Amino acid sequence: MDEPGMMATLQWGTLVLCTVVLLLRVPDAIQGRNRTVFGILLIATLCSLLSVAGPYEAIDGVLGGWNLTHLILRFLVFAAVLLVGLRMARGLEDARGYRLIAGPAGRWALAASAVAVAATFFLMDTRGSSAGLLDITDHGGPNAVLAPFYAAAGRTYPGFVSLALLPALLATTRSQLPRLVRAAAFLTCVGALATAVSVPASFAPETWTLAQQTVNYLAVVGYVLGLGLFWFSGVAAQGSGNARATFRKNKG
Repeated sequence: MDEPGMMATLQWGTLVLCTVVLLLRVPDAIQGRNRTVFGILLIATLCSLLSVAGPYEAIDGVLGGWNLTHLILRFLVFAAVLLVGLRMARGLEDARGYRLIAGPAGRWALAASAVAVAATFFLMDTRGSSAGLLDITDHGGPNAVLAPFYAAAGRTYPGFVSLALLPALLATTRSQLPRLVRAAAFLTCVGALATAVSVPASFAPETWTLAQQTVNYLAVVGYVLGLGLFWFSGVAAQGSGNARATFRKNKG
């Protein structure tokens, strides 16, 4: 399969996965259980939709064709990551991680990333709707310098949150908790590590575009599958009466 075909497969595969996990969560959300997780999955699904070329270009065309959709996508990712971080830290009873994400360090990381993303975006020539900014009109001049910094700025806050969660996630994978919980923590670890790696990967050569995108989609898949499996472990626990088999504080 050629590179464009692989990219399309990654985009559509991630969208389908997010949609399936989201739909599985609908009954619980209607009954008022874990609406925060449903909100996270809804934002993740929307982000996946905006990463697919067809829907992206249609929406961005309405917005003027300057890739404002990509900037909106970045901020949606920030919102999803913040919710994931707070939810995971509470669920894993990770006081240290929660303080990092919700405290001054987390607020500064979010603010700095948002300012950096907006500043680099408006300094670039972003004409020509293109999912992932891969086919914008101008690839030379300032764009050639600014594009990697724009990408890195958009991935820095998710990387910060992922590193804040990583110790508790690793501890959960090595714990004596039921297999479903450990498997969920492992998948989330994969997503967190991929998210952290995506920051330096932003500066990789253009010939590594497919590898970069693979890391980015692996981050989404890891987090979505991890959240989905944490939820399923809670469903299994309710069926078996095993309180240890659930994601802690499962009512948020």
